[in-house]
Amino acid sequence: MNIFNDLGTTTALFLTLMVFSGFFKLNPLYRFAESLFIGVSAGYFAVIWYFSIIKPAFQSALHGDLLILIPLLAGLLLFIPSTSEASYSKLRFLPAAFIVIVTTAINIPIYFSAFIQEMIRTSIIPLVSFDESGSIQTDMTINAVLSIVSVTSAMMFLVARHKNSNRFVNTTGEIGRFFVLVAIGSAFAYTLLSRLILFMGKIEFIINVAKIGF
Repeated sequence: MNIFNDLGTTTALFLTLMVFSGFFKLNPLYRFAESLFIGVSAGYFAVIWYFSIIKPAFQSALHGDLLILIPLLAGLLLFIPSTSEASYSKLRFLPAAFIVIVTTAINIPIYFSAFIQEMIRTSIIPLVSFDESGSIQTDMTINAVLSIVSVTSAMMFLVARHKNSNRFVNTTGEIGRFFVLVAIGSAFAYTLLSRLILFMGKIEFIINVAKIGF
């Protein structure tokens, strides 16, 4: 018997039940668990950032690397109170704007390569697929046709939404609208299912702890 493991499991059980109590009504137990989670998370990341960023930066500055103080001071500018009426309070926007600009410049080519370029590459596939013996692969052929039809009709849907087009474009756009709705529904269903799996895992945890404890 390990008293520390049992204590940790019991604490996790009670905190889980406190969080689940918020499904019925907001109560002090739920607010306590919520505040505890936020406080522990903030304290954990504060310690991590101090020992991994701030402390090494000061040590590098003490060893003569003064350039490290520039991003460090820029980061400290973010903590200037936003309600301050002093003229220097606007300095907090400088590092924030720099972070947004650099993050955007870094993420645009990454997202383009991972999503747009990959979608274009996967769309350029043969309509008819053959196996090694020369027979037609029905499943791969149907998948290729559906892929091209969905991408093309979705693009037509974007065109038909913003201008009065001919009947062919409007009809194709309606087909694309169907595929767009299917994609949105699939994404929503995936998110809902993943949250449901987490919920079922917590319910299983409560049942297992109750079986062991009682």
